[in-house]
Amino acid sequence: MRLRARFGGKMVAAVVVLLVAAGIVSFLVYQQGMVLAKDFYIVGVSPDAPGLPDQRFHVVPAAAAEGSALLKSRNIDIYVTASKIYYRGDDRSQYAANAVKTYLEKLELVRLADEYPLNQAFPLRVEINYLKAPSRDVSSASAVTLAEIVSRAKEEAASASTPSPEEVPESGPSAPATPKQAVPSVTDEVVKQQLAGLQSSRLVPEFKAEFAENQQIIIPSLMNPPIPLAQVLLAFAYILPVFFISIFFTSGFIEEKLGRKINILMSAPVTPLQVIIGKMLPYIGYSLLVVIVITLILHGNLLLALAIFLPVILFIFAIYLGVALQYRTYRDQTFFSLVAVTGITGYLVFPAMFVGINDLSYVSPLTLAVQMYRGVDITLYQYMLSAVPMLLIFVLALTVGTRVFNEEYLLSFRPLHVKVREAIYYAMDKHHMAVSTAVFALLFIPVVFMMEMGVITISFNLPRALALGLCIFLCVVIEEIAKSVVVLTTIEYKLVKNWRQVALLAAVSAVFFFIGEKLLLFMSLKVISESLFTTAVFAGNVLWVPLLVHAACTLVVCTITWKAGPKSYPLAVLAGSVLHGLYNLSLIGVFK
Repeated sequence: MRLRARFGGKMVAAVVVLLVAAGIVSFLVYQQGMVLAKDFYIVGVSPDAPGLPDQRFHVVPAAAAEGSALLKSRNIDIYVTASKIYYRGDDRSQYAANAVKTYLEKLELVRLADEYPLNQAFPLRVEINYLKAPSRDVSSASAVTLAEIVSRAKEEAASASTPSPEEVPESGPSAPATPKQAVPSVTDEVVKQQLAGLQSSRLVPEFKAEFAENQQIIIPSLMNPPIPLAQVLLAFAYILPVFFISIFFTSGFIEEKLGRKINILMSAPVTPLQVIIGKMLPYIGYSLLVVIVITLILHGNLLLALAIFLPVILFIFAIYLGVALQYRTYRDQTFFSLVAVTGITGYLVFPAMFVGINDLSYVSPLTLAVQMYRGVDITLYQYMLSAVPMLLIFVLALTVGTRVFNEEYLLSFRPLHVKVREAIYYAMDKHHMAVSTAVFALLFIPVVFMMEMGVITISFNLPRALALGLCIFLCVVIEEIAKSVVVLTTIEYKLVKNWRQVALLAAVSAVFFFIGEKLLLFMSLKVISESLFTTAVFAGNVLWVPLLVHAACTLVVCTITWKAGPKSYPLAVLAGSVLHGLYNLSLIGVFK
């Protein structure tokens, strides 16, 4: 109904045409029938050079002298003869040379398949078998030798009567292979299937979303290495429709605020939590339906996919709920929605690019999705590392959202930082400020954790020394703000009367933040304990990080703010962060 209200009359036809055109263009681009890379490289070829019938290359026939002149004058990118490729030292020419080299290697594999029997052209076949983990404890599992594993695998294979494709006698690799009974999955049909993919004109790496099978056969010369970007983008296909659906959620919220319909809801005999959940529920249902459809199309594990993406959906709607509650114009809503999309996309996609390289990638649920389609087992700790912070942020959004659901807050115009402090003020229990401070300290921990994980992951692109310094500085600033922002709110709204109350709230915030941080630390160390950055930020090498450090730094921030006023808060945060950062640096031995 909302879609028909937004796009009525002639607009419906325009939207349909645009969607159909986008689908056709996307299909053509994916099939490489229409590509921007057509005639991308200008290649000069001698009369005796091999043909280059690839759409990326614009072929210019030229004799040796003419080709050399064209190459020097930059009229062609490279010059190809029967035996050599000539190129310049600039990037474009070297890229063109590598593209031609890769293409000729592909043609050579096709030639081998055409001129020789497949068992001679591709004699090396690798069969993958997944071995069961030894049923021992971790301390003794390390003593298992490779010989024991191979022996156990042979025994299991013999008991299952599963013959290998061929057997090499003990006399040495030069002896002829003794053929045994052929297994259908290891015949030349496997080679033919991989050759068919090799001969395809597709330039985009293909990622088949299916679970890896046991006894999978690989021909190394025909195998392309896995492309993390292709796999991550396929997993991200789950998220794109959720962004689209969440836009309708926020725009509907804004529309009701502008039309004053929200006032009627606030006067109805329903609680704010019921109103917010009622508005979210249909859109969350549509998002889960998208996950179900995509998983069925890709032949994935439906229950596991729902377990992976439900926290992501709730996290996205938590962010968009904050946008809808904070702003009341379409302009502000559009701008901050785009900011939210950018931040969420970066957090989900960038860590997942390190899947299989660094365990920090498990902070993103997309890593779990990639591993699911690779057939890799996902541990409980890996799942909790990505899912728990998102679920807790959803709880935080609902907690604050229900407390600020009033006309004065929803319909007011104020800067973002003022609205955030005002939301904390409305959400606090004024008669039990210590309890409210403790609750906020715990609820802010998943927000801090996700921000710090994002900083840590991005820091891997920088030189080690610079990355470590920048990572520690940004992370301690984030922590000090999280621990002191509630106390800042009590000072700004004059809820505290003296410095003793300020010190008490600062101590409460530091203690409960410390407790929650350590609980989250034990979970994260199960996955990413080897990272130097997590050691610096979370003090992973000494789990007894003194509580006094947290309390002292928070007390410094709050005391400066109390004495000099709320306007001095940035300077106060900087002072507390410097002390906290120096302590973290001392933990990792920088001052030794």
